[in-house]
Amino acid sequence: MPKRALVVVAVVVVLAVLGTVLALTLGDDDGGDKRADTKADTSQGASSGSGKGGKDDSGKGGASGNGGEGEKNDDGSRTDGSGKGSGDTDEDGTADGSTSGDADSSSSNGSSDSSGSSSGGSGKVTTYKGAQGFSIGLPKGWKYTKTDSAGARFTGPEGQRLLIAWTSTPKNDPVADWKSQERYMTRSQYHRIRIEKVDYRGWNAADWEFTYSDNGTQYRTIDRGFVVNDHQGYALMYSAKSARWKSDLRKDTWKTLNTTFEPKS
Repeated sequence: MPKRALVVVAVVVVLAVLGTVLALTLGDDDGGDKRADTKADTSQGASSGSGKGGKDDSGKGGASGNGGEGEKNDDGSRTDGSGKGSGDTDEDGTADGSTSGDADSSSSNGSSDSSGSSSGGSGKVTTYKGAQGFSIGLPKGWKYTKTDSAGARFTGPEGQRLLIAWTSTPKNDPVADWKSQERYMTRSQYHRIRIEKVDYRGWNAADWEFTYSDNGTQYRTIDRGFVVNDHQGYALMYSAKSARWKSDLRKDTWKTLNTTFEPKS
């Protein structure tokens, strides 16, 4: 065979070998990328499926399907009448013993601004604006403590307490709602004084007034529930020591809280 023909054959063989190597190399790289993409998609799908509020295998909603914050009363029952809660609050209705500063300090759950005297109350007040959208005038010495699943909590001089609760599904009969929730009352030495309809600024309102004992101290509470509109209801749960119930401070404070409260606009 001529020398020139041998060279041509050799070149063809080399080219064939190179072509085979390149084909195998490119084929392996492409397969590796696809496997990596598949793993990434699978991982993302698993993460997305495990989030709160998703559905389980039975098609039921996840754990975050419970009611919104602030829709419970201080005794654990909900302001929308759906029954007792599961120990979100202490029996005495107070926060954990810690406060977050004076009423004129800002917080992540709301803000406060100094304002002048209210129309009938205990003088100068500080307006607290809750994250939910409501606002209320806090008399001197009152402090915002925290917002939890029951609502926004405040404390005042001489053991006074206030809980502001709200709901987006208010009942149309506050009296019947309070009587229904009374079944879940667990306070020590609880005694009902009254549950009755009241005239409160033109809103559909009812008072639930009662006494109870906390560590040997007698307290008296007025829980004023009222319906602002079809999708907005509130409760002002005010407590003070029974021994101070007839004092001017107690009377003026309750008047100020009622006259300065403004619902979410």
